[in-house]
Amino acid sequence: MTAPAQYVLLQYGSDPLNFQFEDPEDRLAFSVSKVVQVPTLVVQLSRQDEWALQYPDIMGPRNAFFYFGPSNSLGQVAYGNAERVGMAYYLRKKKDASNSRYFFAQSGKEFKWKSVSSQRMELWDSRSIYAVWEKAQPGSEHDAQITLSDTGLALVTEVLTTLTLNLAAKRLDLW
Repeated sequence: MTAPAQYVLLQYGSDPLNFQFEDPEDRLAFSVSKVVQVPTLVVQLSRQDEWALQYPDIMGPRNAFFYFGPSNSLGQVAYGNAERVGMAYYLRKKKDASNSRYFFAQSGKEFKWKSVSSQRMELWDSRSIYAVWEKAQPGSEHDAQITLSDTGLALVTEVLTTLTLNLAAKRLDLW
């Protein structure tokens, strides 16, 4: 029996609102950038078509937009031109002291991002791990990396959207 495939994307940049993911062959896969800063912050996550064409199983939207509220408070998230959903919907916790944040994917399936440490987060459904995000060791060229399973790759835009939101919420003390 062969081991399940894993896909690695390297994160360049430590600002959770301005960074990019590249594959190990230096192909840009996703970018996260500030689109508007006044009167409120808008951030766009974009999947690169050239990279995505290599993986026919990738489903879902190409872009996500983060519309922050006043003073960078929680606002709304939208996939492409879809209806906006409150950021809090993607950052739900089930217990007050929880290190996990729950959300429902567009498919209706529930997932959780679990903060294992300040260096590592894991994305789980009820049984399986879909992705692991880890900060890189000091001296590395990249700042972090995410390792995706086959099933995680299929919904990679949602995985990276919710990861970006969790990283931003932590940085802005909204987690």
